[in-house]
Amino acid sequence: MTIEEQAPAVSPIVLEVVEGALESVRHEMEVLVDRTARSSIIREQHDQRAGIYDASGRCVTAVSFSSVPTPIIRKFAGTIRPGDIFIHNDVYQSDGGVTHLPDLCLTAPVFRDGELVAFVQSFGHTGDIGGMLPGSIPLGSTEVFQEGILIPPSRLYHGGDVDTDLYDLILRNSRFPDELRGDIDAFCAAVRAGAERVATLFARYGTPTVISCFDRMLERCASDLREVVLPQIPDGTYRFEDFCEYEDVQPAEPRTLLRIRCTMTKTADGILFDFDGTDGQVSGSLNWPGTPSSYARYLGALLKGYAPDVVINDGVLDVVRVDVPKGSLLSPEFPAACAWRTYPFMRLLDIGQGLLAQATDGQVPAAAEPISAYGIFGARSDGTPFLLREITGAGSGARSYADGADTVDAAPESRNMPAEFAENFFPVRVEHLGLRPDSGGPGKFRGGHGYWKDIRVLTDGLLFLYADRVRLAPWGVAGGRAGASARWILNPGTPEERQLPAKAEGLPIKAGAVLRVLTSGGGGWGDPLDRDPATVLLDVHSGVVSAEAANAAYGVVLTTEDGRIEIDGAATEALRAARRSTGPGRSMFDRGPGFRELVASGALVPWFVEDDAYVGGQR
Repeated sequence: MTIEEQAPAVSPIVLEVVEGALESVRHEMEVLVDRTARSSIIREQHDQRAGIYDASGRCVTAVSFSSVPTPIIRKFAGTIRPGDIFIHNDVYQSDGGVTHLPDLCLTAPVFRDGELVAFVQSFGHTGDIGGMLPGSIPLGSTEVFQEGILIPPSRLYHGGDVDTDLYDLILRNSRFPDELRGDIDAFCAAVRAGAERVATLFARYGTPTVISCFDRMLERCASDLREVVLPQIPDGTYRFEDFCEYEDVQPAEPRTLLRIRCTMTKTADGILFDFDGTDGQVSGSLNWPGTPSSYARYLGALLKGYAPDVVINDGVLDVVRVDVPKGSLLSPEFPAACAWRTYPFMRLLDIGQGLLAQATDGQVPAAAEPISAYGIFGARSDGTPFLLREITGAGSGARSYADGADTVDAAPESRNMPAEFAENFFPVRVEHLGLRPDSGGPGKFRGGHGYWKDIRVLTDGLLFLYADRVRLAPWGVAGGRAGASARWILNPGTPEERQLPAKAEGLPIKAGAVLRVLTSGGGGWGDPLDRDPATVLLDVHSGVVSAEAANAAYGVVLTTEDGRIEIDGAATEALRAARRSTGPGRSMFDRGPGFRELVASGALVPWFVEDDAYVGGQR
C-alpha cells in the first residue's frame, strides 16, 4: 500500500497548523537569504523567493513568484539522496520556473524514513553570471548564449559534499565571483534549513498526515477559487491586448511596439486565457520563455483580489488554463534571447486586469509599471570594478475603493535600496529621494506615485537604462486617467540637461554627472471629478499633487489666504458641473496621450472599441 493510499483524514486544526508551519518555513528561508546574500538586488531589495513542494513537484505554498522542481525530478528521478542540492538556471529546461539567466534556482529534497517526501527551493536574481554585458541582462542580445552561463539541472552537492569543479566553473563565468559565491551559499543555507524544518514537520505529524495536508491544501485552493472567486466574475468571452515598447532594442529590427493579445473565456468551472494573436518572438531579449502552467500560476494570482484569504498554490492549475502559440513572444524557440522578459512579464498582469475589468465593470486595479531599472558600471578609486544596479519601484494602480500605493516593486515583499547602502558601497551620492509629484493617474481614487531620485556619479562609468510604459502610460480604468510615464534625465537643470532613451546600454557617464530617475505613476480609478475635494487639498498640502493639477485634473478651485491654500467650494462645484456637461463621458480605459497619438497617426488600429476607449491592435 502506498503512502497516498494510507493517507488519513485530516482535521481542520491539523491542516491549519501544517499550512502555517509551511508558510513559516518559507518565510524563514527568505529571511536567511536576505541576511546572508551579497547581491544588492537580493540582499537589499528582496528579489528572491522560496517555495515548498510535494514529492511530485506541486507547489503547496504561494506560487505567484516561485520556481518549480520538476526539471530536477525529471532528470534525477531514482538517484536523489539526502544531502543533495541541485542548481539550475537554464530557461529552456526550467518548465517556466526560471525565465532569465540571472535567476539561479537551488533545490533540496526532503526525506523521511528513507522516502522522498517533498522538495524545497530558493531562487533569486544574482548580480552577474557572465554574458556580453555586466549584470547579465543585455537588451541587445540576439540569443540566450550571449546572456550568461546556462546551467542545466545539475547536482551541486552530492550527499552533502560539494562538487568543487562545477562550483568553480559557475564562479569563473561571473565578473563578480565573490558576490556570486555569497548568493549561492545563501541559497544553499536556505534550502538546507528549509529541508530540515519540513522534515521535522513530517516527523511530528507522520508522513501520511502531512501528505494528506498537502493534498487538502491543493484541493482547497481549487475549490475556493470555484466556489468563492468564479461566481464573482460573469461568464462570457472577453478580449484585451497591451504592448511592450521595442524602440532602441534592436535597430536592425525596426519595430516600435510588441503586442500581447488575449481572449479570456470564463465559465462556471474555470477560466481559459488564450494568447492567440500575440506577436511572434523577436530577435531582441524581450521574449518570455514560459509554459502554459507557469502562465496559469502567474495569472491565477490575480484572482486573489477577489478572495484575499485564499492561498494560491498549484491547485490553481485545476481552475485556470492557458493556451500560448508556439514561436510567439510568450513561447519562443530556443535559443531566443530572453534577458528582458521582464516587460512581457509585467504586461501579463495588466492584460489580466484589463480582461477582468470588462467582465466586472471595472472592479479591478488600474495598470502600473512597477519595474524599471538602472545600472552604473565602473571602477572604484582602488581599481576594483563595481556594478550598482537598482530595481526602481513605481506607483501601483488605484483600486475601486482606495488610492494606489506609492513606489512599490512587483516582486513580493520587495524593498527600495536605501540611499545609505548605495553611498556606502558604491561611488555615488543620492542627492534627492522622494515621491514624484503629479505622477499618480487622476481618478476618484488616485494612482500611486513613482520615485524622484537624483544620483550623482563620483567616477567615470557606463550607464544602463531599462524602462517601459514610456510612450504608452499605465492606463486608468472606469473613468480614471493614465499615470505619468517613466523618464530618465541626465544633468537636470543644467545647460547639459538631456532626456535619455527609455532603454539604453553602455552610455558613457562622467564623474560629477547627475542621473534623475522618474518612475511611472499608477493609473487612476473612477472619474477624477468625483474625488473628494478635501482629499485633493490634502494631496496639495502634502506636495504630491500640484495646485495646477488640482484644477486641471480634478476640477478643484483653490485660493490662498494668509499663505494658506484652501478650497473655493462654490467655484469648485460650478467648474465640475461645467466639465461634466461638456466632457467626453466615461470610458473604461484611458491609455494616455501617447496611445491616442499613435492611434491618430494610424500606427495603432483598434482591435475593438469598449466604451469609446480604444483598446487597440497594431497595424
